[in-house]
Amino acid sequence: MLLPLFPLSVCILPGGFAQLRIFEVRYQRLVKESLNNELGFGVCMLDEDKKTLLPIGTRCKIIDFETLEDGLLGITITGVDKFKLDYFKHENDGLKRGKVTIMPSWEPTPIAINQQKLTLVLKELLTHYPTHLSRYNLENFTDLSWVCQRWLEILPLPLIEKQHCIASNDHRIALSLLDDILKESDLN
Repeated sequence: MLLPLFPLSVCILPGGFAQLRIFEVRYQRLVKESLNNELGFGVCMLDEDKKTLLPIGTRCKIIDFETLEDGLLGITITGVDKFKLDYFKHENDGLKRGKVTIMPSWEPTPIAINQQKLTLVLKELLTHYPTHLSRYNLENFTDLSWVCQRWLEILPLPLIEKQHCIASNDHRIALSLLDDILKESDLN
């Protein structure tokens, strides 16, 4: 599958939401293309030097758009599925287009009683971001895989750790990382 690519320094995963400001001509073209096809576009995180695309990204679709107060285009996107970036090329205007291979999604997993804290703390954090919170259904918070993905989106982790978690076949590596972080925070 060939997708236009949007490099970002933030992480979005399947089921997640992000709001973006579009001002460069190449990304205006990406938006137009994405609104005219079913595939959407790919979001790839940039490494620390902001020059290299990381190998695991997320196929996204535009679910809303608006003209912002400053006259720029604002779009709201949602993550659809993960992909492995096989290769990419630069087009004349600088837009990157990549060949991607879709990766399996993490299977939904019920949250056990001893994992409830992950959900409670996430809901509490999201109350400070009501726009994001309003996009999610209450049922989402009962799925451990979904909850782990939201944590990966918001935690300020080294990109290599995020990529390692995202590249895995299920939520277990992310859960182990989150458990360690919560244990450390409980000690303070």
